[in-house]
Amino acid sequence: MKRKSFRVLITGVGSTTAISVIKGLRMQNEYDVFIVGVDINDKDNIAGSKFCDKFFKIPPAIEEKKYINTLVEIITSESIDLLIPIIDIELEIISQNINILNKYTNVLISPYETIIICNDKYETYKFFSRIGVPTPKTLLLNTINDFDFDQIIQDLYSAGIDFPIIVKPRKGVSSRNVYEIYNKDELCLLRRVNEPIIQEKVEGQEYTIDVFSDGKKVVSVVPRKRIEVRSGISYKGQTVKDPELIDYAKKIVEELKIIGPANIQCFKNEDDVKFIEINPRFSGSLPLTIAAGVNTPLFALKMIAGENLKTVKNFKIVRMCRYWSEVFYYEN
Repeated sequence: MKRKSFRVLITGVGSTTAISVIKGLRMQNEYDVFIVGVDINDKDNIAGSKFCDKFFKIPPAIEEKKYINTLVEIITSESIDLLIPIIDIELEIISQNINILNKYTNVLISPYETIIICNDKYETYKFFSRIGVPTPKTLLLNTINDFDFDQIIQDLYSAGIDFPIIVKPRKGVSSRNVYEIYNKDELCLLRRVNEPIIQEKVEGQEYTIDVFSDGKKVVSVVPRKRIEVRSGISYKGQTVKDPELIDYAKKIVEELKIIGPANIQCFKNEDDVKFIEINPRFSGSLPLTIAAGVNTPLFALKMIAGENLKTVKNFKIVRMCRYWSEVFYYEN
């Protein structure tokens, strides 16, 4: 019997996350896969294009109409079977235009309402609080006028938040513009952050939990320790079998109606766990989950093939240590 083949379009192939997804698709041997990569950078200015069968430069997602039209052109000209979006800002734009894109291909993405909650850290905090998932105390600051630091101190006191505090953008990515503030004098750092929120600092081991849902059930949940982190991406990590984290992650996926991949972040200090973030996409450290025996990009192929995904009941305990590697572009 002839194997099925799929043509897959992956966005943001200049990112570590996209390359991780490509690795997963290349490692599986159940389907033949032709990978088309797109990015806002030139082909010879990113490493990810080297791992694609074909590459296109596209406009940024903030140019919404042009961006969507370009995707449709590529999808139709390349007979794409599955679109896998990677970059956070793209998720919102693609989900808003899902009715257009679904006319031409399958899209691995959660509903727009889900993505809005995930991409807005204050909405994420409210979601966790609403469904009973432990999360750090959080304040949203009004930035219409200049900051009243005395009022902020009062608000912190009323909310039961002590220094040090964590300040981050309400909508931010990759730990950018995140500050740890130790006293009132350092509150001036708030001016560097767009739409800042304040959270109590939580201690303990940081975890990312890779999950996958077919829209009907939670297919896989793999927690992993973030042993060493560089630029927001796990450089050293290890999978762990923690029933508490697995149960919380399942609850989050089900309540949020996630479809496809997501990664959920939390801190755990002995019996105290606090969830801080949800990213409704594949994670940059996906290779560790794949090495544990859970190839979630393969699950995406199985979904569009119409196969029934079986729930993953076990995975390997494995440690990952990363290293640099290079690709080269030579002039003619």
